[in-house]
Formats: sequence, C-alpha cells, structure tokens
Amino acid sequence: MTVAFETVRLTLTGRMAAFTGIEQSRVEYANAKVPSSPTGLFVRPTTGLWCAFEILYATAFLAGMADKPQYRRPGQIVIQCFCLKREGLSAINKLADALSDHFQAWQSGEIECMEASQVVVGDYESFYQINVNVRFRAG
Repeated sequence: MTVAFETVRLTLTGRMAAFTGIEQSRVEYANAKVPSSPTGLFVRPTTGLWCAFEILYATAFLAGMADKPQYRRPGQIVIQCFCLKREGLSAINKLADALSDHFQAWQSGEIECMEASQVVVGDYESFYQINVNVRFRAG
C-alpha cells in the first residue's frame, strides 16, 4: 500500500503531460531541465496562457498493518495558470475547467485524484493567476 514518492511524482507528472488543453512547452514542471532552452530553464511565454505544475505532500499516516506497516501519502497537485493582465478571464477559466476535468476523479493504481478547486490569486507581476488545486492520495 505504501507508494514511493518517485512513483507518485512520475504518475501525476505523466497525467499532466497527457493533458492536451495546453502545449507542453507552456508547462513548467518543478525543477525540470528544459532541453529546448539554451539555458535549460523554463522561459515564460510572452503571449497566451502558461502553467506551472507542482506536487505538494501533506503528512503521511498509518493506513494498515500487514507483514509491515502500510502508509498513505496524501497531498495536493497545484497547477498555477497564468495569462497576461488585461486579457480577460474566459481563456484562463476554460483552461482551469479543462484541467479540473482531466484530474478530478482519476485513478491510476493506488494513486487517486479527488476533487479539483479553483483559487483566484489575481495579479502576479505582469500576469493574472488562477490555481487549480487537486487533492490526491497514494496508497
């Protein structure tokens, strides 16, 4: 039942990579090297939408005993969605809806995504930001 952190990362990142609602070149993954970038770093687009993908873990807890203790690892996926200021909300809200539909109530093996929530962050530097938060549990 205990699922390795790397398995969780690979599974959830793979789910985001399978999302077709935005080009993958417009998604920043945590601490990932970008081979197409001369510096290896993510370059924020100057037009259109873009996202940043992060997995945040909560406190694990004992979920059962067998031949050894089994643990459940809960957490939250945070997908920060950005558009330029003064571009309106329609496109970014449609992206948030599509991401919610893609993740919520999805399961792969012992990793399960639950409900998705939208959190309006508002202005961030020269961007407008909405976060899509998806609770998950592994194990």
